[in-house]
Amino acid sequence: MPFQIDLEKYKIIDLAKEVVPNLLDPGDRPFVIEESRLGDGTYKFDIRQTHTHVGTHVESPWHYYHEGKTITDFPLEHFMGRARLLRAAPSPGAGSMTLAMIQEQLEAHRGAFEILLMRNDSGKTPLRVEMEAVPYIRDLKIKLLIFEAGIEFGEGVEDGRKFHDLLMSRDICLVEFPEQCRELDRDAFYIFALPMRVKGLDSAMCRLMAVVERYTGGLGDWGTGR
Repeated sequence: MPFQIDLEKYKIIDLAKEVVPNLLDPGDRPFVIEESRLGDGTYKFDIRQTHTHVGTHVESPWHYYHEGKTITDFPLEHFMGRARLLRAAPSPGAGSMTLAMIQEQLEAHRGAFEILLMRNDSGKTPLRVEMEAVPYIRDLKIKLLIFEAGIEFGEGVEDGRKFHDLLMSRDICLVEFPEQCRELDRDAFYIFALPMRVKGLDSAMCRLMAVVERYTGGLGDWGTGR
């Protein structure tokens, strides 16, 4: 019998950023297109300017090391799996997310998820995650770390490089610029982050989506998904 998702029991949430072409001031994330035609007279759009880190995108280790695995070196299943929501909101009076705060949310669920999505529930931007928490995140043995724009790991360029090294040395890919994360009303769900299959890229735009149970319970042996 063909596989199907019961849409009365589950909902699909689109977490991908909508890319708007031809913005007057795109900053360093351009997506410039021009209307054109194919040889048979039908329409197409020529992509005149963009790069591999526009919109919601997956970053592979090649992005940091300039060698090693690219997007197409990973099997498709690397970009899907059981996910856990980390609600990033420091305790009152604290200015950043500490290791202890992250452990409090995740330690009881260790081994029950393979993708971590960090959502900024603090109301402040940027929100800093202390660097001592990054080795802990690495050792959860996840394959994807997804985090909202405005979440920063450590301080400055050197901490940013250390963050990439700690995770990408274990083949943990990063997914940046998710949106609509407030639509996630469960802590456990299933994620698809499927990048374009273009050989040799360090990063690629992806359609990021979550399959989330509409009711409590029923998530089998990997959690009840509060």
